[in-house]
Amino acid sequence: MKSATDSTVTWGSGDVFADLGFSPTQSRSLHIRSQMMTALCRFIETEGLTQAAAAKRLKVSHPAFPT
Repeated sequence: MKSATDSTVTWGSGDVFADLGFSPTQSRSLHIRSQMMTALCRFIETEGLTQAAAAKRLKVSHPAFPT
């Protein structure tokens, strides 16, 4: 069994998408998309919207299963 002192730590670059092997262009795109999704989730939570209400307000369809 390895002890904690036998472990190797590899520090990330600060860009998780680059660390996962995405190209710089893909990494930038994924970073922007993740920021947009985070902002959207915060908005929905702040407004107290249900999945159906958020879909209606954003004019998109929503899954036909309960939330």
